[in-house]
Amino acid sequence: MGLIDRAIGAVTGADKGAVPGKIVALDGLKPLDIDLDALRAKGVFTPAAREEAQAYELRAIKRRLLRRIGFLQRAGRDKRQLAAAGRNRNIILLTSTRPGEGKSFVAVNLAMSLAQEEGIPVFLIDGDPARPRLRSYFNLGPDRGLIDLIRDPALTLGAVAFKAVGLPLTFIGEGSKVPNPTDVLGSLEAKRFFASLSALCPDGLVIIDAPPMLATTETIALARHADEVIFVVEADSTPQSAIASALDELLELNSNVSLLLNRCLVPAGGSHYAAYEYYEKRSGDDGDAAARDRGSVK
Repeated sequence: MGLIDRAIGAVTGADKGAVPGKIVALDGLKPLDIDLDALRAKGVFTPAAREEAQAYELRAIKRRLLRRIGFLQRAGRDKRQLAAAGRNRNIILLTSTRPGEGKSFVAVNLAMSLAQEEGIPVFLIDGDPARPRLRSYFNLGPDRGLIDLIRDPALTLGAVAFKAVGLPLTFIGEGSKVPNPTDVLGSLEAKRFFASLSALCPDGLVIIDAPPMLATTETIALARHADEVIFVVEADSTPQSAIASALDELLELNSNVSLLLNRCLVPAGGSHYAAYEYYEKRSGDDGDAAARDRGSVK
């Protein structure tokens, strides 16, 4: 499908400076025993699937993502050197145009693949308070999570986060229901929380599964905290007009946006992810923006 004819961008609204933040630590995290067989039954990457097509597709996505955020350039440095280098570009946000395009599926697959194959520490966060999906992959019920950590300065990571047994993967659920989630996620407290979490794992990644752009306003708030946004599109399904509308709004907030075509609903044996592309604005150009860094992930 000719997915995007146009992507309009603007300078990111996110403040890239260091923000004094809430002190977070990794002490006392609750253990999470992941059922790999159950995950694989849901289509999620596991070590048993290393030679399957999905694994190769995920490797191509990881390679492009890590290159774009400069992660590979940080390899070999210790945490003190990384901290001295300034802000880490390690907060990754996934969103889509509308529900049902597979962004949560992509988020959990990306996190599992990075943790299992690359050994990269990953914080996987459900940032969709209205329609949380990630905890169902790990057979977890409702609990305190992201919203609570932001709202309660006395709450520690150990009280809400789950550390996977045998994997460098930490999961934080969406948290308590509140009447004003956008205000919470867009607050100064949220900015401080994400800044401190980013600094806590300079050699790792923070992956946020955000709501669809056209469904709620929470993603607008979360996008300001992200260093890179992966915009998931269900190939041959999502109307181009809806994609353009969502991108127009998203790229006004964060110019670091990549497009991932998701084909997770195709018949068995087909490709999960069709392409991973980066779009940028041409300075002073109101016309079509050129796609660069283009590559098939088949």
